[in-house]
Amino acid sequence: MLGRLGAFIGGGILGAGVGAAIAVLNAPQSGDDLRKGVARRADLVKMAGVEAQARTEEEMIRHFRAQVNDPDALKDDETQLRVEAARSIADLGINATAGQVTRTSSHAG
Repeated sequence: MLGRLGAFIGGGILGAGVGAAIAVLNAPQSGDDLRKGVARRADLVKMAGVEAQARTEEEMIRHFRAQVNDPDALKDDETQLRVEAARSIADLGINATAGQVTRTSSHAG
């Protein structure tokens, strides 16, 4: 009985080792590349959130202007909104150009 249990456990350990070796050899990217890719995607998500918030707030300002029939209503708030959105994107420490995101040197990790 113990021999069968030992063989079963040994086979499981051997199978796990072979599976791990195959996974490492067939992995599409190294661990460092994977971490950089995940960080890049996280930056894209953060930037998309900031942009979505800015668009929503701008839409609310346009809606308010239409309700009060004043095209200049909340001009200062709109300017402040744009400045804050730009700062938020800058605080992320990323440069977005041509659909690519790269970390700036001040936030590289």
